[in-house]
Amino acid sequence: MRLNFIETLRQKPKSIPNPTGHGFDKNVWQQAYEAQRDGSPEDHYVYLLGLMLAEQTKRVHASVERLSENLHFRTIEDLSRFFSTRINRVQVEVFQSLEKALAGVKVIASERVSEMRCYTDAAGNSHAIQPPMEAVVDAIGSALKLLGRAGGLGKLKSEQHAGMTIDDVLGNLMDLAQHSLSIQRVWNSVVWWRTAVVVAHDCRSYFVDECASDLAVRATVDLARRPALMTRSIESFQRENPETADNNVFVPYVRLYEGRLVVQPLPAFLVPDDERKLLLEARRSHGILQDASLADFIREMHPQVGLHISEIMVIWGELSAMAAQIYKLTWPLDIVKDKDKLLIAVESRLPRDQIITTIKQCVALSADKVKECIEFLSFTPSKSATLWDKPLLPAGDDVLLLWWPLQGAHQARLLNAWSKNYEELKIAFDSKGPANERLLAEAIRDAIEKSPHRDRMKFIGTSLHPRRKPDEEIDLLVVIDDTAFVIETASLPSPAEAYEFCDIEDRLQKKSKQCRKQCAALKQDLIQIAEWAGDDSLRERVTKVFGLVVTNSYLREGLYDDDICYCHRDTLYNIILGGIYFGVTRGLEDHTLKMPIQIGPEGSLVDGIISALRKSPKAEFFARCIVPVEVRVMGFDNTDVEGYYRAVEIDIPEQDMLEKRLRECSFAALLEESSDLRFE
Repeated sequence: MRLNFIETLRQKPKSIPNPTGHGFDKNVWQQAYEAQRDGSPEDHYVYLLGLMLAEQTKRVHASVERLSENLHFRTIEDLSRFFSTRINRVQVEVFQSLEKALAGVKVIASERVSEMRCYTDAAGNSHAIQPPMEAVVDAIGSALKLLGRAGGLGKLKSEQHAGMTIDDVLGNLMDLAQHSLSIQRVWNSVVWWRTAVVVAHDCRSYFVDECASDLAVRATVDLARRPALMTRSIESFQRENPETADNNVFVPYVRLYEGRLVVQPLPAFLVPDDERKLLLEARRSHGILQDASLADFIREMHPQVGLHISEIMVIWGELSAMAAQIYKLTWPLDIVKDKDKLLIAVESRLPRDQIITTIKQCVALSADKVKECIEFLSFTPSKSATLWDKPLLPAGDDVLLLWWPLQGAHQARLLNAWSKNYEELKIAFDSKGPANERLLAEAIRDAIEKSPHRDRMKFIGTSLHPRRKPDEEIDLLVVIDDTAFVIETASLPSPAEAYEFCDIEDRLQKKSKQCRKQCAALKQDLIQIAEWAGDDSLRERVTKVFGLVVTNSYLREGLYDDDICYCHRDTLYNIILGGIYFGVTRGLEDHTLKMPIQIGPEGSLVDGIISALRKSPKAEFFARCIVPVEVRVMGFDNTDVEGYYRAVEIDIPEQDMLEKRLRECSFAALLEESSDLRFE
């Protein structure tokens, strides 16, 4: 089937030049459009938008080149101070705004803290704590790459040119990088999220609408849920696995000494009590594997560093502990009275030799291995590098620490980034499916044992091959009442960019097709279920088959296609336990509300379970929290085009308003008080 212009961009992206990249060719763009156009307004608007954004990108690149000509930099090391200060200062500002927002709040769930819209940017937009920090990290990564492409990392001619200092030039560069990122994100959302786009007749402005994209809305919910789920998972693990503090271990101890930061290894018992608690908790939190299906992968040896992935993660944890200490040094500092000390702290400069010696003592690795790992984690402006997986900036004999990338990284994305350039690691990372199946099977067995409906449920098995189609493999099979649930599992690598979500959608679509084939094969031979289970009562009992794709993502929560449904693994676990749980606060007390699985008029449990899967209460609640946000994409200057972008964001109600929002949902009448503390 012939692809139109938009679908060609999506399915064959390398065949047409990217308007927001380097080397765009207008003639090739026009020829591709003429060859693939289908005559629709959508095709034409995307074609025009590409030309507009290409012109904007061209002006950005030309401006970066002029900056590079006016003021050349020796290496990235000459830029490190400016960039680390910028990133770390934003973290100070964001958490100060969070502290003010929490003033007077008596009780709040920890996952709600990450959702509070407490920070207001220069344009007056309010944000939760993560977006502004992510924005500055991404902008600086973009600035470094832009400068590298323009040859700006060359010989240092002068500290000043035409009245401009290094800080002046880098400030301009940051503005250009942010503008470049805005252009790229507009284009990526149109291509990969299928957002609606309209271009004015005079091609002087455009409008892009995320609200028209189902994928953009679902991706927003998925992204917003991750920090809360991560926080809850870590807290749950720590509750179930209490650890007695070991005061005899060595810890990295950072302090301000004679006008600079220094670090040394100290026995924990010599560190002041409050700082020791911070260090040991930070070390333990970063030592928790957030995705248990990666347990085998972290045992792999990294070919560049010569350390196991788990050992690199341990070193990362020590660096994160140092970053946490330096950030804590800023707490008592006054922005005016302690200006010099605050600048030293946010610059976050530590001697490289001290870092290596300290980590060597704390984690019992050789100095050479620690040194190689520090080099591996240091940023260089290559095409694939980001500050999220390379959070150190080299500066001569020193290293500058970027606090938020070290403290807020998502493990699955981090490990995926480390594996990209090595085929053996990529294969190992992508082959975590069996571990994921095993973990889900254990969770489902556990849920069935604890379920009030356990007499009506039976776990049949894993990795089952239907007799009628032995080349197909059923990951998990569970029987509830008269229905066999064919479960296909998928462990997704935490997508963040628009194109990554598009790739995940394709992957889940393939999972759906696999599940449908397995269901069809099983329907032809239902007796085989009784044989697998060794239970003859199932021969007549099982008459139906239901397909379910279970993932670690909320991206398709509650979606269904004929007899195939999607859900998050926590949703399935809770449904088997008997309900969906919501945590709320009333005054100073935490409460749990439960929407129990509804038993049908003829005593059917399975109908209630399928209804809860297809009409997910969690999906409905978060859909009600989606709000449109109008953003003006400014032109390069008053001669340039400008755009209007309607983004979608998730606005979780404040703690005392959460229950009110729940009571507006269609399932409100079914909510009941629960003493069970389980909720997803």
